[in-house]
Amino acid sequence: MPVAVLVLASLAAAGDIDGKILKSSGRPFSPDHPSVVWLEGVGTQTHIKMEVVMAQRSGQFVPPFLVVVAGQTVSMPNEDLIAHNVYSESDAKHFNLGYYAKGDIKAVTFDRPGMVDLHCLLHGSMRAQILVVPNPYYATVAADGTFRIRNVPPGTFSLTFWSDGMASFAQVVTVPEDGKLVTVRFTWTNFRSK
Repeated sequence: MPVAVLVLASLAAAGDIDGKILKSSGRPFSPDHPSVVWLEGVGTQTHIKMEVVMAQRSGQFVPPFLVVVAGQTVSMPNEDLIAHNVYSESDAKHFNLGYYAKGDIKAVTFDRPGMVDLHCLLHGSMRAQILVVPNPYYATVAADGTFRIRNVPPGTFSLTFWSDGMASFAQVVTVPEDGKLVTVRFTWTNFRSK
């Protein structure tokens, strides 16, 4: 199924990228699963300090999906009355936190971009995902297919789209230095479900 992305970049001082993902029919893409866009090729010295938490609560990971920036640490408190053992065997991050009880907190730093699938060794139904993006220039796609990436520096970058259960795709986007409004339409003919 081909998809088009309409990107409106308004760059006065903020350098924001406003976009809307459209199906080839021109109708908005409405994600049924988590969907994210991010820029590749942006150099950044920014260290992300915001605390990110993925708890174990009622026998589930809460929230079940997170986006973090490479180098960011995720706190994983156990809020259940039973013990858990959080682990991942993903290429982007391989770890095993061992058993820990209610009130204990473990943390993991995610230093490489990619998808990290989380599991609990004791509870096979517990699953979650952490998408690690390369820099802070990302946005989740809203239910109406819109997104906004804020404070983007000028330059030419690869805008990457990811949605759970679908093939990822990317297209080049240029953020101008002069702050003019830019409209770019992208079409992917190789867009398909996994």
